[in-house]
Amino acid sequence: MSLDERAVVARVERVTLRDLRLWVREGWVRPSIGEAGPVFDELDIARVRLLCDLRKDMALPHDALPVVLGLIDRMHAVRKDLLCMAEALGAESVETRNAVLSRFRRLRGDDDA
Repeated sequence: MSLDERAVVARVERVTLRDLRLWVREGWVRPSIGEAGPVFDELDIARVRLLCDLRKDMALPHDALPVVLGLIDRMHAVRKDLLCMAEALGAESVETRNAVLSRFRRLRGDDDA
């Protein structure tokens, strides 16, 4: 689904056109650019909703947003990496998976490793 700015504002009632444009200028939301201007997808809509939560519900200061968004983005990247690692390990033998799990537990300091 592709939405223009006004459709985003209509869909996410807590955001104003002014806020949306500011967030795009700041790089906090990164829509595609079409012939008629920015085009927002579902991921952009989720980001707009997150920004509404952070700014409007949690009253996070403007200067703290890049830090928080950076941490959230990094957390998502780490999660993706872990899912890829789990898939790679899933393709290995039971012995290899058990050896890796055992080593992981020892490195993490689990008592029952």
